[in-house]
Amino acid sequence: MFSITVSRALGVADVRATFEESVRPGLRTVVELDGGGPPDLTGDLWVGLVVTTDPAWPLSLDVLGADDCGLGPHPDLRVAERLAECHGVDVLCGVDPAFVDVDPQDPYYRLALVGGRWYLASTAGTRLAGPYAAPDEDGFRDDPVELIRQVEMDLR
Repeated sequence: MFSITVSRALGVADVRATFEESVRPGLRTVVELDGGGPPDLTGDLWVGLVVTTDPAWPLSLDVLGADDCGLGPHPDLRVAERLAECHGVDVLCGVDPAFVDVDPQDPYYRLALVGGRWYLASTAGTRLAGPYAAPDEDGFRDDPVELIRQVEMDLR
């Protein structure tokens, strides 16, 4: 399972088309709006679209079943690159210790694909971090995602 967040709202059809172009042929892909989680029978690949509270990063994709979908190692990063290429979005992914030396359990670090380049980023203080630290009047802070440093990625 992995989760990625994108900088623009995408529709079910757009996300499904991107996944179907990226995964192995014949793989059944189910993409649906957030309804509380995956159904009992998910198909081969399930993608739940979850609307976030951050207008700069309005959509998160929760993906199950990506282990054997033909994307190879780092399927989240490969999907991020495909989404950026097909839809012109920036993408946030989980931290992968193969590419950056930070605590992968730190909830604020992300790998960010912005403008076609990969960065180590921090979501601390953003709406993506949740209403946990020094919130404003509606319970959230509105700091932007901070790009810490560029990261060289080799997904081959």
